[in-house]
Amino acid sequence: MDAFAAFFPDLLVAAGLLLAALAAAPLALRLGVPGPAAFLAVGIAAGLAGIAPTEGLSALKLEQIGAVALYAILFQGGLATGFRAWRRSAKPILLLGLPGTAATAGGLALFGHVALGFDWPLAFLIGIALAPTDPAAVYAVLRGQGGESRARTILEGESGFNDPVGISLMVVAVATLAAGGGSYAGGVERFVEELGIGLAGGIAGGLLLVAALRATPWLEQGLQSVAIVAGAILVGAATASLHGSGFLAVYVSGLLVADVWAEQDGRHHAVPESLAAVAEPVLFGLLGAAFVPLVGAGDVWRGLALTLVTAFAVRPAVAAACLTASGLRRAERVLVSWGGLKGAVPLLLAAYPALESLDGAETAQAVVLVATAASVVVQGATLAFVARRV
Repeated sequence: MDAFAAFFPDLLVAAGLLLAALAAAPLALRLGVPGPAAFLAVGIAAGLAGIAPTEGLSALKLEQIGAVALYAILFQGGLATGFRAWRRSAKPILLLGLPGTAATAGGLALFGHVALGFDWPLAFLIGIALAPTDPAAVYAVLRGQGGESRARTILEGESGFNDPVGISLMVVAVATLAAGGGSYAGGVERFVEELGIGLAGGIAGGLLLVAALRATPWLEQGLQSVAIVAGAILVGAATASLHGSGFLAVYVSGLLVADVWAEQDGRHHAVPESLAAVAEPVLFGLLGAAFVPLVGAGDVWRGLALTLVTAFAVRPAVAAACLTASGLRRAERVLVSWGGLKGAVPLLLAAYPALESLDGAETAQAVVLVATAASVVVQGATLAFVARRV
């Protein structure tokens, strides 16, 4: 009974911190800083003060909570973009999301090894963690800017698509390092398997959800929304159980459902939007609180250096290569390049090495936290301005 009773003080603190993060978001926006920066700041402050209820959470528990939260964010991201808009910009989205993510990870790993002194395994783990554009951060910053543009569709589509790619890369890298190394062909095979099963699961699951929508127009809207979200989580969990990317499956199912659901009930749906809105502070706050005690002085300058190199060298080079034949104006290409925000997904990826107790796991978490905080504040505070100008 004592252990059960001890749960409620932790619940009290968790609920209080969540409310504090949500209350801080409007203040952050007034100061010109995006909402995710406030969520991360509250988590970091709680971690430094020793009041965050993360002490008893293992790396496995953090990843499990993070996976469910990311399912909610990615499904809402698919709904917000819609398949018709995604299809019109599919080529640049796929280029940025697949080879672009791999190239970004490779560029950051090279910089981390040569300039920052990381050994190659740690350099690759950090590079992979920082490669994806974060959907929670991108959607939060661009939400409410008004209007539609192809550049925004590409940026939002990429941020949804490259997270499953980054997660699959990290899964393969961690498994290979934990096994003491493996063949290149084996790693490629596992990566292709993750994404292939994930895509198939997303298409099958999305079609089933579309059929469910069309079969239940009479169902009360709130109840129908809950059923659709639960169905999306089921799609993700089933795909992951088959060793595919559940994250890709959830995102693809959201894309396929979006236009049909919009025709039936309008573009905005309170339940998935609310779940995604709650998932953002949970991810940012929880992971920020868990990682901040690990940060040392050396991690701070290395994280800042990685952010600067990403924003001003690696990301622009990758974006320029991937957008060469996109037809975007120069200003639109600048928006896509500058919009490579880091956030909760890089933090989630940084926790993967700890699942296998790999050497340097704590360093990866500390450096990625600093780089993420810098990216959210610097790029996040200016991205809305760039979007308005475009």
